[in-house]
Amino acid sequence: MNLPNRLVIALAAWCCALQGQAVPFAENGGLKMLYDNRMYPQALEHQGHVYMVWRAKNGYPYIRSYDLATRGFSQPVNLLEGMEHQIDAPKYKKDHHYAPIVWNDSGGHLHVLFGCHVISGGVHLISKQPRSIAEWRQAPAIAQSISYPKAHRIHDNQTLIYFRHKGHLGYWTYRVSADDGKTWNAPKTPPINLNLEPQDGYLAEHAGSYHTTRVSKDGRTLHVAFIWKVEEPVFNSRYKRQLSDHTQRYNLYYLKVDLPSGKAYDYDGNELETPVRKIVADRQCLVWDTDQRVAAVGPSIYLDDNDDPYFLLPVSDETPYRSRFYFVRRSKDRWIKTAIARTSHPFNSCHLDRAADGTFKAFLVRGEGESHSEDDMDSYGWGTKVEEWVSDRNGENWKLVRDLSPKPGYKYQNIQFVSRDLRDRVKDLFLFYGWQSTFGSGTAFLWDPPSRDRKGAAR
Repeated sequence: MNLPNRLVIALAAWCCALQGQAVPFAENGGLKMLYDNRMYPQALEHQGHVYMVWRAKNGYPYIRSYDLATRGFSQPVNLLEGMEHQIDAPKYKKDHHYAPIVWNDSGGHLHVLFGCHVISGGVHLISKQPRSIAEWRQAPAIAQSISYPKAHRIHDNQTLIYFRHKGHLGYWTYRVSADDGKTWNAPKTPPINLNLEPQDGYLAEHAGSYHTTRVSKDGRTLHVAFIWKVEEPVFNSRYKRQLSDHTQRYNLYYLKVDLPSGKAYDYDGNELETPVRKIVADRQCLVWDTDQRVAAVGPSIYLDDNDDPYFLLPVSDETPYRSRFYFVRRSKDRWIKTAIARTSHPFNSCHLDRAADGTFKAFLVRGEGESHSEDDMDSYGWGTKVEEWVSDRNGENWKLVRDLSPKPGYKYQNIQFVSRDLRDRVKDLFLFYGWQSTFGSGTAFLWDPPSRDRKGAAR
């Protein structure tokens, strides 16, 4: 019996899902089909379904749902269908920052934000029906300028969107909604602006930054990790050359924001004047001076039960591209950096989590990879493997336990966690994407472990 190709593909995906393998859910992806860890969530679990968003080859945002009980997918939905006349289509195709994020509100309606970068506040859509991706309406703008949006649920069931205002030298701030996205309020002052005058810090006149965030379990503290971006070309004495834009990024910094008051503090609880500028960041927020070694995108953050942060990130090594993943933790009065494994590029993605027995888990993009290609899908690094590494309880010793790569010969990037109602992250359930041809299309995968129960928890 000859089955239609689409049915064969569907049956293959279903079989893979039952075995707990990486299951393809989209095959029309462009560069940063799933974004790196500066923009999230791109997958949301709510009442037994996972809602996944991605950037297609033409730059348009798509969404699809996945039933955790049946391990079945809905049909994908183009979120710009019927709105094509309202947008700049060439801009969507060219600008990978226009990738979407997704969250939910107290009534179960889904929200998607996309088309954000520099002078654009993007497009904010809300589903017409709770837990449905079939029909959407446009929602009020969150801000006039948004780059790298990150959505969080905070205290009193409010929603927070953290983002950069304007371009590379812009400040980082947030908006808070207490009414399911109808209105958005800004803090009195932005938390961070490394370029702020007086520009008396080292290279402060050229200082931008990139951020990753987590929120405490009580929703009252925003934890912010960030790296420093040098905007103008500066000679790198370590590598004896002038580096390009996305490799002129260094150091690791950390601060926390008390959300009810808007006040910022360093790790030790000392209040910081906001916005934090470059000299203050160097003096009070520095976790790791990488000494001109590249730290490209910022870390994955894990918070323990005491609200203490742990970090995982790649930092360059013998060349600006060849790197190592490092686990960073606080011990007594200093930050400890532990090398885990080598990787081919400082943009290669990672995700940090912790098992019930206290051991840490690191999901890493590794394997062979081209170190400096700037061509289409190969831009911003890649590796040929997605791997799971585990540590002891202190994160001092690490070992490889699983190769999760679904297809040999593919290039992989950008592991994205699955958020559970913006309050937590689903254990061992995550997305990543891959591609085979430099100028081809990306395929997005969902890793769904065989040990997961039907409600989404790993056993």
